[in-house]
Amino acid sequence: MNPSIGRIVHFVQKKPIGYAEGLVHLPAIIVAVWGNECVNLQVFTDGTNSDAEHTSSVKWVTSASFDGSETPQPRTWHWPEKVE
Repeated sequence: MNPSIGRIVHFVQKKPIGYAEGLVHLPAIIVAVWGNECVNLQVFTDGTNSDAEHTSSVKWVTSASFDGSETPQPRTWHWPEKVE
């Protein structure tokens, strides 16, 4: 599947300081595409619960790389998992 503007994906980032270590997967909309793996995103946060630096509910992320592995790395995006 190739990324395109308007598609919803998951953005991966580290949990904010003060929370248990780990990663959080956040919904995002692709706003620009730079090839098949690099995109710009508008990421929807849960306020400071998702990102202590951003009190806004939307975060701008540029040049995020695709990571389709079982354990995606921070600052990457992937397609939403299927839930049955």
